[in-house]
Amino acid sequence: MKTVSVPAEAVNIYNRALEMSNKGDFATALTEYKRACELHPQFIEAFNNIGEIHASMGNSDLALKAYNDALKIGKNYRVLLNIGVEHYNSGNHNEALGYFLDSITLRPDFLESNYYAGLVYHARKEYDDAVKYFENVLEIDAQHYRANYLMAHICYDTGEYKKAIAHLDRISPLAEDRAFIDKFYGFCHYYLGDYKKAVKFLSEALANQPGYSEFKSYLEGLTYENRMKEIGDIDKAIKDLEKSLKKEDETLSKVSRLSMLYIFKGENRKAEKLLTGYRDKMAS
Repeated sequence: MKTVSVPAEAVNIYNRALEMSNKGDFATALTEYKRACELHPQFIEAFNNIGEIHASMGNSDLALKAYNDALKIGKNYRVLLNIGVEHYNSGNHNEALGYFLDSITLRPDFLESNYYAGLVYHARKEYDDAVKYFENVLEIDAQHYRANYLMAHICYDTGEYKKAIAHLDRISPLAEDRAFIDKFYGFCHYYLGDYKKAVKFLSEALANQPGYSEFKSYLEGLTYENRMKEIGDIDKAIKDLEKSLKKEDETLSKVSRLSMLYIFKGENRKAEKLLTGYRDKMAS
């Protein structure tokens, strides 16, 4: 952060505090930042960093106090972002949005505030506004993982599957959950009518899960033409798996296999409901 017009002694103390903070010695860092503020009561950056330390330690009230002390000195785009983040993390999305938009007004190309504004609109299901701010993020950082991921979801939900794939392409090399990304690809290609690519990606998703080599081989050999020949077997497999899931606890392997069978029978919405229901259950 800029330290223009700040006394040299206060700057030196600030730099020591920053060094201590980077080392994880937050207690010493807080003491030094407070010394810097005593020497220079207009030291916005020091007040902001005090707030960031308290925020990282989960002390939201103390963080907001420090940020508001900084805001009394003058409006700062990063301080406004930080206040907004505290409100966002507390579930006060509407209040948070005001701070994010104020931050953007001061610094239109500030990636973090654009991203958080997009998050609020996305949470409110106001997707046109969410897209606007996520696109601002991607103009700054085309590979931004979360912005691309959420844009892919929005495009998928609105039926813009080619755009969804374009966003997935940007983040695919960075994806930690390879199976989930491949399933996402698979569903997009399925709706685009590219059955071979759908099978390819959905098969790769399954291949990343233990014990699926045999099932993967089966899927790879299942063409559109012989799918109809196999429909009787698929029907029986679906009934068996549905019966098993009712009797026993759901497992990822059973849910994944049943979802794939739904897809190959054309019951794609049923497959999505099964997968998302299992995901939500595991997340709760």
